[in-house]
Amino acid sequence: MKKLLIISLSAMAMFSACSTYQMNTVSSTNTQHDDKTGEFKFENDSIRIVYSFAGENAPIHMNIYNKLNEPVYVDWERSALITGERSYSYADETVQISGDATSTSIGRGLTFSNSSINAQATLPKNVAFIPPHTQISKTASKINGHFFQYISDSAFVKTKLVSSFGATGLNAKVAQFDKANTPLFFKNYLTVYTLNGNTPKLATYQNDFYVSKVVRSSQSPENFEFYQGGRGDFFTNSGGN
Repeated sequence: MKKLLIISLSAMAMFSACSTYQMNTVSSTNTQHDDKTGEFKFENDSIRIVYSFAGENAPIHMNIYNKLNEPVYVDWERSALITGERSYSYADETVQISGDATSTSIGRGLTFSNSSINAQATLPKNVAFIPPHTQISKTASKINGHFFQYISDSAFVKTKLVSSFGATGLNAKVAQFDKANTPLFFKNYLTVYTLNGNTPKLATYQNDFYVSKVVRSSQSPENFEFYQGGRGDFFTNSGGN
């Protein structure tokens, strides 16, 4: 039994040593970057879009605020993630509904009741309705590792980065990129419209993003001082090419 335990622990140690974590920093060509939160913002007189890619494999978090005095509609069938010459629609046949409901009845006494709503509804069309001066949030497809172009070992510089637990430094490899040579460039293409009677007035927005820095290490992200979980301009993925 002792021998089996030793073998199992050795195997786990070898697996851990062979694991590679990739930590990626995102930049943008046409949005405003918030240095504190890492989020990206696009804004005009009609709409405000805030992006975050925090998490594993860059989930695309979008918060869309309607600045108008009339409803705005988001057409997910005409909205997509674009990488290279490929586009991936944001259309989805279902929408998750959550919230709270309160009811009041007056009889011999005043009665209040509260209930929670947690349901799934099928939409006839992939359209989101945003009333005036309100916002919606959507998390779209994640960007898996296969979207990355091959990164040559020569692009990386071996270095030591400050750890989160006070050690002198942890081994890592760091590569810096610009828009021209980035291993991952992607676009968010969003179609929205307002209604003039029954006639839609379309507007499209295209925001560009690219990976500007890659850190690779056998140490998990939480071990590094620079790691701040939840930052909108930072995502992780395992392995690497």
